[in-house]
Amino acid sequence: VLAVLGLEAAAPGECELTRLLQDKLQYEMRLQYMKHYFPIDYTVQVQYEEVLRPSNITRLRNGTVSEVALRYLWFHISSQAVLRIREVLPEKHPSWKYTQELCQLFDALGKEYSKYRQ
Repeated sequence: VLAVLGLEAAAPGECELTRLLQDKLQYEMRLQYMKHYFPIDYTVQVQYEEVLRPSNITRLRNGTVSEVALRYLWFHISSQAVLRIREVLPEKHPSWKYTQELCQLFDALGKEYSKYRQ
């Protein structure tokens, strides 16, 4: 869910934070922390509008949406997904530290985005 959109960052701070997020969101880490450590058949409820599908990204890219807007959309949806996951995790859960690190990276990226006019 989190690594649907490949990002091409423009600003140096955004580049570094994006690289760190990309490292954290590698398939192996997501598999370990978000699949193996979750109970079988455990789900997190999300609304239809909260899901970012590749077909929607392609449609937006082919339309009039800029890359900057797509990066911000990815950031917003991904950070909200991590927050939703954190809401259901107890502090002693094996994925707690991983999601905490993701939240910190998304917070830092949010501060970077707040410097720009959206």
